[in-house]
Amino acid sequence: MNVNVSRFFGSTNREAMRQVRLALGSEALIVSNRRVSGGVEILATDPTIAPSNADAAAAPATDVMGAIGDLRGSLETRIDELLWGSQLRRVPQAASLFQALLGLGFSTALLRAMLKSLPEQLSAKAALQWARHELTMHLPVLAQEGDLWTPGRALALVGPTGVGKTTTIAKLAARCIKRQGAGKIVLLTTDTYRIGAHEQLKIYGQMMQAPVYIVQDADELRRIVSGVRPDQTILIDNVGTSQRDQYLVEQAAMLAGAGRPVQRLLVLNASSHGDTLDEVARSYCNDGGDPISGCVITKLDEASRMGAALDTAIRYQLPVHYVSNGQKVPENLLFLSARELIDQALAPRQPTRALYAPTQADFAALMTLAKTPVAATDDAIKGERRRQLLPQLLALSRTRIGATASPALAPASVKAACDYLESDLACSEAMDLWRSYTGAVKKVLPVQALIDQQWGAVHNRLASSDGAYVLAVHDRVGLPLHDSAVASLRATVLLTDRAIALSTPMQSLARTQGWLSSSGESALAAPGAGQAVLGQVDAFARRDSVLPCIHLLEGGHPRLWRRLSAQPWLAHVAGATKVSTATGSTTIRALAKTLIYHRLASVSQVLNLTRVSGAAIDDLTFWAGSQAVDLPERGKVGVLALHMLAVRVVNRHSGATIQTYCGLSNVSPERIETGRQAAWLIAQAESKACFRYAARGWQLLESNDQSDAARALLAMQLGIATWRIMQAPDAEPVRTVVNGLGGTATLASTVSGMLKLFALREIIA
Repeated sequence: MNVNVSRFFGSTNREAMRQVRLALGSEALIVSNRRVSGGVEILATDPTIAPSNADAAAAPATDVMGAIGDLRGSLETRIDELLWGSQLRRVPQAASLFQALLGLGFSTALLRAMLKSLPEQLSAKAALQWARHELTMHLPVLAQEGDLWTPGRALALVGPTGVGKTTTIAKLAARCIKRQGAGKIVLLTTDTYRIGAHEQLKIYGQMMQAPVYIVQDADELRRIVSGVRPDQTILIDNVGTSQRDQYLVEQAAMLAGAGRPVQRLLVLNASSHGDTLDEVARSYCNDGGDPISGCVITKLDEASRMGAALDTAIRYQLPVHYVSNGQKVPENLLFLSARELIDQALAPRQPTRALYAPTQADFAALMTLAKTPVAATDDAIKGERRRQLLPQLLALSRTRIGATASPALAPASVKAACDYLESDLACSEAMDLWRSYTGAVKKVLPVQALIDQQWGAVHNRLASSDGAYVLAVHDRVGLPLHDSAVASLRATVLLTDRAIALSTPMQSLARTQGWLSSSGESALAAPGAGQAVLGQVDAFARRDSVLPCIHLLEGGHPRLWRRLSAQPWLAHVAGATKVSTATGSTTIRALAKTLIYHRLASVSQVLNLTRVSGAAIDDLTFWAGSQAVDLPERGKVGVLALHMLAVRVVNRHSGATIQTYCGLSNVSPERIETGRQAAWLIAQAESKACFRYAARGWQLLESNDQSDAARALLAMQLGIATWRIMQAPDAEPVRTVVNGLGGTATLASTVSGMLKLFALREIIA
């Protein structure tokens, strides 16, 4: 029996998959997924028609997907269906709202994330008001216009060509002069490519009596900036750079080295397509320069809808500073609140047919086609169908591709990754917490009970390790929020003395609403950094006095270190920290230059890590030096005797020093040798990635009916598990799968890949 294989083409993988679902339904069998010139080509067939053995044998390998990794789009669609489910079919107002907001320019990614929490009992009108409120709450904007115009600020507009940067610079200059007066502003331009660009800015400068400088390179930028008075505001008009241009990185580096902190604002063209805006924001936010601090939305008068621009600002958390609705200087520059922007985006339009958005009839047809071929409404039957389909897809790829299969998502790699999740302590704990948080288990335990389970798992893990220490890393990380509020997550992370990640027994969450600890304590304001560390160390000591522990700290001060004298600790400190030696007072940095360094042998065997300071550990050598120091404290009798150590990370091939870590410890070398403490100092520095991954995990995890404490616990354990996967020498197959699921090599994508691996494990379990 012949199988009809259909070819679908789209500019993106999502667009091509949309055509597949439109034509063949959501259960279409993907035969091939590959990138071609101009987009993505997908070969798909109806899954209800089974090919004969002869046809299967005759099918050329080139017609089958080159690797399971190429099925990422299909896999993501199925995982999204597992989480997103049949909500659009179950809740009519969700479907109507989805279609309406999609037509206003908002992305499917944002709408899915938002509508998952839509209350089902709302009417259509109430649902729209709910969406209006949600968008308003999550749209970041500049709180007060005056915050931008502090004297001495350097402000740069960046973005692609033709988005209106030069005209916007002139409008901003007029605003600045109105607030600060003439003579308080300096205009710079790096645009020496576009014909007449600097002449245009010079005309604006003459009108406003503001000096205009043309910058050719980074050295000239530093020279000009150094000559500007500290009370003068600098506005920099940059050459328009495509988001795909390699010069983007050079431009970011030039602004970062200006000699004065430069606040970069990304200019978003409201009339551009949403995918283009997403690509622009992604490129500029990852260009290696200083973080983009916000955006200016231009060309509102030319845009048929502004949802895409606001969507980009929400997803990339770029506070909207101004919007431009015309060419007039300075009139057509508006400072709007989040509510005003959302109201304008949701304002009723003229009743014209949208050519690039589905109508209600189109959407109804898509919903009909999206139903499964099997006429079953029971969710359990649908779940069983998914569990059966995915292994078949994996097996199909393995049998048809053979040796050409990519290791990214090869069946053996997927199985190895899922097995690793079960065998590794950090990963299995994260998996269990994720299942509890997402409702995959019937009985949800309180946070304290979950932490008790983690303590038991750690004890079992270390029971057979005689003489081994547990490393308790105490640190914090800022949390990315949808609004402009400040939040942070402080936690204790447990590692073995070989830097194998285990678990997190303590977390505390500090937000504007108050402070909450996993122990159940709460307060209106979070304790200071020193007091918080003391609380973490004391809580650990009260909870467990059996495990031999070394507390690893980030920074500190003499008062804190003195109060921790009863506990063994090692702190990573700044080079400017003052200490005393037999020859007098000095700093850690100066003392590190005078130490005698000895090479550390077999660090790769001491630490269970694959990379240190961004380089492969086998390409590095490590050198350590130490000296006894004193730390006098004002108002205290006597001195605090400590042990100072420094570790140099050196490139094995070039001999260049990549990084120097300095630390203070109250543990003498006679008790624990310097080389071992030096390795722990490296582990402390590398473990900071746990907290960065946790911050991304917090952002990716959706709020549900469980407490913020449960979300914080899961986010932190997820960060630990992700770091474990990225660093463990025996986790290379898992890294391949996680990177394949995540896509781009960013923090958020890596954590997203871990969550998708959890979902994949649930599907094929």
